[in-house]
Amino acid sequence: MDSLQWQHKYKDTKDFLLRLLNKEFLVFLCFLAVSTAFWFLTTLNDTYEKEVKVPITISDVPQNIVITEPLPDSIRVTLRDKGFNLLKYIFKENIRPLRLPFSAYAKDKNKGNVTQSELHKLLRPRLNESTVIVSVKAEHWDFYYCHGNKKRIPILINGNISTKQNYYISRSSLTPDSVTVLAEAEALDTIKAAYTDVVNIEDLDESTTQEVPLLRIKGAKLETQQTSMSLIVDQLTEEVIKVPVKTVNVPEGISLKTFPAQVEIRVAVGVRNSGIVKPELFHVVADYNELPASPDDKLYLKIVSQPRGIVKAFMKQNTVDYLIETYKE
Repeated sequence: MDSLQWQHKYKDTKDFLLRLLNKEFLVFLCFLAVSTAFWFLTTLNDTYEKEVKVPITISDVPQNIVITEPLPDSIRVTLRDKGFNLLKYIFKENIRPLRLPFSAYAKDKNKGNVTQSELHKLLRPRLNESTVIVSVKAEHWDFYYCHGNKKRIPILINGNISTKQNYYISRSSLTPDSVTVLAEAEALDTIKAAYTDVVNIEDLDESTTQEVPLLRIKGAKLETQQTSMSLIVDQLTEEVIKVPVKTVNVPEGISLKTFPAQVEIRVAVGVRNSGIVKPELFHVVADYNELPASPDDKLYLKIVSQPRGIVKAFMKQNTVDYLIETYKE
């Protein structure tokens, strides 16, 4: 048998085996599909419990009413039924949203309420007769409203912010730094400020800006839900300057002299503000009205003014000797 005949024989054998294999594989796939379908149908015929979300909203709100704290966007409903029926609620036809007329549930002058039993009654017509409502859950069942009463309140940072050693926060700001709040008049009188969510920042060594949400105020609505917090961080440096001592409240005909006539002040300031550390911008005084009872005691000194932006300033000595002289004109 020559090589050409071997090639034909090999090809015929291979084609035969492939046809045989394909037929067996198709038969296998067919049985697999049938058994899977049978298992699926058997499984879906069993009874299950499934939690689904149903959207809810308050409808027909009068024009003069502002909902300050709405109901949750949806409720969680646990249903029990055959698997076939539960699939409809999950994939095919979700339960239609529940629309709650404002007038039916506004039961107080600034508060409305919906109960589980009322939602149960509203849900029942939307379900198959075989479906059982096991439970109805929501984050809360109340909503609040007002008649347009509002005022502007400041926004305050709520939390703890610290820097690394030798750094400090030279400036902090919120944008916006105030917000309009809507609530009923009585509640509005008790609301003094809006607070950010808790901010905890440690070991800060560079400036930062971040968006911070505002805490919800029960029964009220904030027109802005967040603020931008900016923290300007600077590195501390220390300088020592000499400042003359000035005397104050000295009566006419009397001279008050201090020894020494000038004192050293140690100044902690940010690097960005180091240019403001000038002796003429600091004022140290010795007050005649605060002379000690005994002439042997020393007179206390005070730093009465210093440039804005100084973190800390203290004198190396805060007492001096003094001499009082009288003279005649």
